[in-house]
Amino acid sequence: MKKFFVVFSLLLFSFAISAETANDVIKVFCDLDRVPDYNYSTLILENVDRNGKSETLEIKQYGGGDNGLKNVAFDFIAPASVKGMRVLQLEKVKKADDRWVYQPKLRQSRRIPMADRTGAFGGTEFTYNDMTIRNEDEDDNEMMEDPSKVTVNGTEYTCWKIKSTPYKKSEVEYSYRISWFDKKTYIPVRIEFYDTKNKMIKTYECLKIDMVKGVTGIEYPLRRQNCITNLNNGRKTFASVRDFVFDEEISDEYFTQHWLVTGKAPKIKK
Repeated sequence: MKKFFVVFSLLLFSFAISAETANDVIKVFCDLDRVPDYNYSTLILENVDRNGKSETLEIKQYGGGDNGLKNVAFDFIAPASVKGMRVLQLEKVKKADDRWVYQPKLRQSRRIPMADRTGAFGGTEFTYNDMTIRNEDEDDNEMMEDPSKVTVNGTEYTCWKIKSTPYKKSEVEYSYRISWFDKKTYIPVRIEFYDTKNKMIKTYECLKIDMVKGVTGIEYPLRRQNCITNLNNGRKTFASVRDFVFDEEISDEYFTQHWLVTGKAPKIKK
């Protein structure tokens, strides 16, 4: 995985020349989003309703690689209403990811079935589906415009505009989505979600992208600030990443049922 980013600039240059199909573009983004091998950070999610009332959630996030796959663990720290809740996502090869949630009030964990992954993640406007990425082979991807201009948070981006229609529509909460992938970073800076009547029901915007270094000195693109807007109820959830550390090894115990129930994982001995 680290070798991929050692040649990060060369890879992006080569794809700028050869990436002509929608699947090519999404494949690059999926590969970029699977590194570094290990990472941990603090995720701040702020819910804001149409009247301006807000609530802030603090979550510890842990990421680790396993044979090219990406595992993610979320530990809810605040507020008290969600403290102790934990979510575990384990990526699988050629089949649906495993996702589990631990509810401290019930003192039990349960597997999240596919039908429930369209539900709210911790009471936010992000769904469980939003907390992962979709591979290029899960959707019928169509290039709509190349190039396409879009402005997000005051910054104009030159993008590929791509329409993605899920092959298994029962697994997602929308009929199709339209994404603008920035040509410099391959990151989707805006996504629009539509229902079966072609009504836009939700938007995602990447408000800030930073190039950051891991402890090894390798540089990564980081989606530091993001926003999901529910157009049906007027609620928004802002997400920001803080205290991030890339490429510092953490215990694989974070990605086990033991951690999910206890919230405990051993520290790596230096």
